[in-house]
Amino acid sequence: MMPGMSLTTTVYRRESPTGPETITVLASLDDEGAEIRVIHERDGQVVEDTIPHYGPDPATGRRWLDDHRAACLADGYQVVDH
Repeated sequence: MMPGMSLTTTVYRRESPTGPETITVLASLDDEGAEIRVIHERDGQVVEDTIPHYGPDPATGRRWLDDHRAACLADGYQVVDH
């Protein structure tokens, strides 16, 4: 791993009428920027796999992660160990 690089995985889960929903957020943040990948699964099937944030400013990536976390928690998801 390069100095200053931060690789994180956060998993959010909630129950829904169509089955369990899981959102996995993979983030790579370093001095040169940020890349964030989000995988949304419903009842074990991938319904969306995107890179919603990619850019040269790691601070913007951190803000995106904070905002996404708040939105997930507001939507009834809970952070789970993975």
